[in-house]
Amino acid sequence: MPEPRRLIVNADDGGLHPAVNRAIVRAHREGVVTSTTILAGGPAFAEAVAACRECPGLGIGVHLCLVDQRPVLKPEQVPSLVDREGRMWASHTGFAARWFTGRIRRDEARRELEAQVARLADSGLPLTHLDSHQHLHLLPGIASLVPELAQRFAIRAVRLPAETVHPAGPARGSAARRVQGRVVYHLARACRRQWRLAGLACPDHFAGFEAGGRFAREAWLGLIPRLPEGVTEVMVHPGEDTGALQRATGWGYHWGEELDALINPEIRDLLTRRGVQLVHFGAFS
Repeated sequence: MPEPRRLIVNADDGGLHPAVNRAIVRAHREGVVTSTTILAGGPAFAEAVAACRECPGLGIGVHLCLVDQRPVLKPEQVPSLVDREGRMWASHTGFAARWFTGRIRRDEARRELEAQVARLADSGLPLTHLDSHQHLHLLPGIASLVPELAQRFAIRAVRLPAETVHPAGPARGSAARRVQGRVVYHLARACRRQWRLAGLACPDHFAGFEAGGRFAREAWLGLIPRLPEGVTEVMVHPGEDTGALQRATGWGYHWGEELDALINPEIRDLLTRRGVQLVHFGAFS
């Protein structure tokens, strides 16, 4: 008997901005988002927590963060993680260069990540899983902290962004993004065994890296017919005000287009016709 097709639609970056928080709630209530992950140090963290309390069916995870935001701990407690302005290093490339040359202290990274998970846990929201901003939980030395965090806070699942399912056609992503995707894929594959041996559940399949930030209607229409048996996570980035979010982040994401796709009845209807079950991490871990 074939295994059912189950789909986790996880909206990243809760707590980043009020326009992201509003979009996540709307995409859950009116659309297909089943799960979100929250930045514990995000500028709109408190609002994200309050909004998620009103969505009992929404899975809640921790978006572990070591770049691009302010730390939860005081900057003087984690000096190797921050620049002169007290912000974390701007990107994964800068962080990785410092990490692999020993300029970032592992004990500081551990304490900061523990503080982030503790802040979410203290909110009272039930936590279903861990993932990370710019996928830094895959780095050697950081990846081994993931089971420790999960065990301490009774979290049973983690994102494994080894992208194995892609939309058909041009929605798949640029050549440069595909190259980055292969790096992430191999890092994730290296993590799979140690995380599963530690008792952590990971979805069978992943989608959304190569088309990250522009997973709009065409990407969904190209992906749904390709969904395999088992559990697939799709990473999405909805937002209500693309202009405001571009000014706030500079990321160039198509926030509004992603939201439009997630609340489009055509997408939900196609998932239903294909027999795809919408779940969150807590439903399979």
